[in-house]
Amino acid sequence: MSEKDRAAERAAAVADAMDDIAKIDAHGREHGGIDQAGVERIRERLLHLAERDDLFGDDDFPPPEAPGASVSYRIAQNEDDELALYVQCVGDSTSAPPHEHNTWAVIVAVRGQELNRLYGPCAGSGEPQVRQEVVVERGTGVAMLGNDVHAIDIEGAATHFHCYGLALERLTGRRFWHARSGEWRPYDDDSVIVEARPGKPA
Repeated sequence: MSEKDRAAERAAAVADAMDDIAKIDAHGREHGGIDQAGVERIRERLLHLAERDDLFGDDDFPPPEAPGASVSYRIAQNEDDELALYVQCVGDSTSAPPHEHNTWAVIVAVRGQELNRLYGPCAGSGEPQVRQEVVVERGTGVAMLGNDVHAIDIEGAATHFHCYGLALERLTGRRFWHARSGEWRPYDDDSVIVEARPGKPA
């Protein structure tokens, strides 16, 4: 498949997935906010998209070379920034401490493994306690509500979908657990975001 044809297929597949996700999100908003069943439906939809891993290879979404680095390619985002989908790529291991998102979040594997430690809603209430550990790998994912807390560890290379109810640059007021000081602190996310939507300037 040529690069042009692959890009066209990818754009169509992503658009179809985001249309379905937008309907799930809108249904939740109409009923007081998305619930766990809603984010699980989004997870299932993204698992279906991840089956087309040929559309999300390293040639189109190259991972960073620096150890510990990651890059998030923005492949979809609506005009009011309330829904966004990224291809997050890691070249050689990375991690993030327990943190909140302040919006729903769904992570689904395309390639590689990501260990997720899930804590539930606990930000600001003392040291977080792990409720569940999930290895996100091919065919799996995790779905979290806005007040849930999680931490990640990735060894080696990985490519995953990260979908949020609000664009990354709009996620303000977040907190993370600073283990050495034993306190919750403001989370200044330093994510590297690369514009990868069709027709948008890089």
